[in-house]
Amino acid sequence: MKKQDIRKNMLTIRNAMPEQQTKNNSALMWQHLTKTEIYQKSDILFTYVSIHKEAETTSFFKQVWEDGKKIAVPITEKNRKMDFVFLNAFEELTQKKWGIPEPEKSKSTIALPTKKSIFLVPAIAIDNKGGRIGYGGGYYDTYFAKIKNGFKIGFVFAAQIVENLEMEDTDILLDGVITEKGFYFFEN
Repeated sequence: MKKQDIRKNMLTIRNAMPEQQTKNNSALMWQHLTKTEIYQKSDILFTYVSIHKEAETTSFFKQVWEDGKKIAVPITEKNRKMDFVFLNAFEELTQKKWGIPEPEKSKSTIALPTKKSIFLVPAIAIDNKGGRIGYGGGYYDTYFAKIKNGFKIGFVFAAQIVENLEMEDTDILLDGVITEKGFYFFEN
């Protein structure tokens, strides 16, 4: 199946999920994350700002700050350029391109991952080897091709896990995935 067909099918499945189920599953995913040693020892959580029917992240930012960790969120530019900047408060977010809230880059500090950092990576579909289909912009693959530190975790609902995805040379594999059913490592 082509990537565009997989995207369409997976978005249909994800968008059909009732709002309360999205909230409940997201809460379970955060419980799985926060119980891991990787999270407990982490310093910075690099995470997307959830929109639409994605697994929720922003509902749990307060907990991350209370756990003594920093949060970094993406800022996108032209030509698949993406940087992460520190987010210190919800008020720093304003709606930008594609309706995604982002901080103002000129008022933000660039965040660079350490070996203890975690990335929560959005996806439309993830396979059982760590392959990922995103929204098609290539921002994360381009970013991960340059940045080597940090543990890359797909953060999706179990219904978005597929058996096998056809990957391209430029696609970067994930290190693990969290769904409402648990946390799984890939053997990469």
